[in-house]
Amino acid sequence: MLSGKFKIVLPVLILAVGFGAYSYLKLTKVEETPVPVKERVWNVAVKTVKRETLAPRISLFGTLMASREVELRSLVAGEIIRVSDKLKEGSILEKGDLLIEIDPFEYDASLAEKKASALEARSRLEELQAVARSERASLVRDKEILALEIRNLERSETLRKKGNISVKSLDDAKNALSRQRQTVEQRAAQLDIQRARIGQQKAVLARLEIGIKRAERDLKNTKLRAPFRGYVDQIEVELGKRVDARDKVARLIDASSLEAQFHLSDRQFGLLQASKEGVIGRPVTVKWVAGDKEHLFDGRIARIGSQISASTGGIQLYAVLQPNGGTNKVRPGAFVDVILSGEKFPNALQLPEHAVYEGKKVYVIVDGRIEERSVEIVYNNGATLLVTGDLKDGEQLITTRFAEIGPGLKVEVR
Repeated sequence: MLSGKFKIVLPVLILAVGFGAYSYLKLTKVEETPVPVKERVWNVAVKTVKRETLAPRISLFGTLMASREVELRSLVAGEIIRVSDKLKEGSILEKGDLLIEIDPFEYDASLAEKKASALEARSRLEELQAVARSERASLVRDKEILALEIRNLERSETLRKKGNISVKSLDDAKNALSRQRQTVEQRAAQLDIQRARIGQQKAVLARLEIGIKRAERDLKNTKLRAPFRGYVDQIEVELGKRVDARDKVARLIDASSLEAQFHLSDRQFGLLQASKEGVIGRPVTVKWVAGDKEHLFDGRIARIGSQISASTGGIQLYAVLQPNGGTNKVRPGAFVDVILSGEKFPNALQLPEHAVYEGKKVYVIVDGRIEERSVEIVYNNGATLLVTGDLKDGEQLITTRFAEIGPGLKVEVR
């Protein structure tokens, strides 16, 4: 009986103890006050929007070269009797400075001989012209006599018709007229021959005068002078050496005109070519670093290479530098930095690459919260971008990049 009662009382007791514990815990629990969720504020860096006309700066590497250089060669043959003190490697020669002088004796003698021959030919020409003048005067007189003979024959024919003269007298008049006509014809032929001789003599004299000019030029060319201001290089002569015409004397590099040679990629060249300014005439800045000092030169693109390089996929350009005090210090072959302005973009803004999302979106701050703007990338050099689009001057554009960025977020400029 006790065992049966225990089986009944135990569950009731357990239920009572559980209910009591529940009631106790409910009465003694701690009431917690809900804590409101605080909105997160993101700290960001910004760039104030100021749209303007921008042209990207393209930085390239190049090499300085002389715009012209020439191999100076002896123009005549002979022994070198004089060498200029300035004819040394690296020296600067001014235009007209003497390099070498070749013994002029043979050229002096040749010139004198040609002048003597020309004098003889000129005297012969004067003699022929005097004879021609005499022949012309004689021809005039012979024609006057011919006219008289013609009138005499006419009178004789009239008198013969009247029977006043004999047949023999008439025949004598005809013979005299015939002889005079022959004399006039011979005189005219002689004059034509004389004119031809005069023409031949003039040709002889002209050839001799050309020879005199050549001899004078050869004599002048015994002194080799610098054709322009430049640096001396590759000297191959010395005092006493015999040189032939066209033997190399030295190389002269123009010191007053330098060019920067540099390489543009296909893309860069295409952008510049398509711009309003084009390529030719575009200004460049060339920087040469010597030690810890920089030398800057202004210039303009003067020429484009003749063909696109198959290996690099680009093209060579040449910019002529404007002479200044620094051009005397630099030499061809120096490595330089070439900076040129690209195409101009109006109402553009320069931004770092990370400030643009998905290639077309940027974010600005309006009343402390983020708003989205649409832009178009007009230039990209890999580090900085030029963009245009839905932007207003004075707006604060976010340049800090974070994954959660989006419209409506609250931000604070740090």
